[in-house]
Amino acid sequence: MDPAISISHDWWDDAVMSQFSVFESTVVIHLPVHRVWELLTDWAATPLWMPGIATMHSDDVQLRVGTQLIYRVGKHERHYRIHDLIENRLLVAHTSENPDGLSYRFDLKDDAGYTEVVLQVAVINPDLTVEQCEELAASVREAEGDMLDQLRLYAEQAP
Repeated sequence: MDPAISISHDWWDDAVMSQFSVFESTVVIHLPVHRVWELLTDWAATPLWMPGIATMHSDDVQLRVGTQLIYRVGKHERHYRIHDLIENRLLVAHTSENPDGLSYRFDLKDDAGYTEVVLQVAVINPDLTVEQCEELAASVREAEGDMLDQLRLYAEQAP
């Protein structure tokens, strides 16, 4: 199995069976993979490209599975937890408010010196009806559907 698609947590295998896809998008960023990775994981800069995020920081200076990312949306504090990662290739973060949260999977691939980024967003372990999942998915797509375009614009203008 390709290590970029291997998942290190046992419960994820169950979650894969009960995911509800929200959206998938792809963008090519005219920068090398290592630079895109640096920008993707620069938590302080996340508000410059991630819709709705006012601030973000990590509870750990080292990026690793289990790291909690604390962010603000309006007056509300929320959390992501790093669920899986392969440096310069894969970052999977889950919302951690409840088990019926969202999963954000960023896959990075070298494309002749540029970087192809694929983002997959899914409702994981939904304890929701299909109709509720569809409503949540529509809301997330509307709010975050251009996230990769925003990342590309930010990355290609970053110092």
